[in-house]
Amino acid sequence: MYNHYINTDKKNISETLYSIVIASTVLIYMILFTVFAYIDFFCFKIIDQILPNNSSVIAFMAIIGFLNYWFFIKDKKFLNYNFKTDKKGGYAIIGFMVLLACIFIFIVNKNREKIFAEREKARIENNR
Repeated sequence: MYNHYINTDKKNISETLYSIVIASTVLIYMILFTVFAYIDFFCFKIIDQILPNNSSVIAFMAIIGFLNYWFFIKDKKFLNYNFKTDKKGGYAIIGFMVLLACIFIFIVNKNREKIFAEREKARIENNR
């Protein structure tokens, strides 16, 4: 059942599965948070409603991790996709994460500029 890239030792399999859960959960969280930040900037104030404090962020990541484990990793469905371990795939994943981080930083900076402009406008109007 296991492809030849994952060691068949029972202890190593569980450690590998947990590391897969953690890595994929962080990646999914980064993707969702970037999408939420984009929506927050252009349309609605959604981030403050979904993630009002640090404990809700941890709970949100735990839910993502549980769903990720339950639907993809528990039954080892990801092994059916015939992924190959090579440097090219690793570089692609790292490149995607860097690109995602850059997009997120760009959106956050634009949102910060927008908030500062609104505050400055409100301050000027209050001084009149």
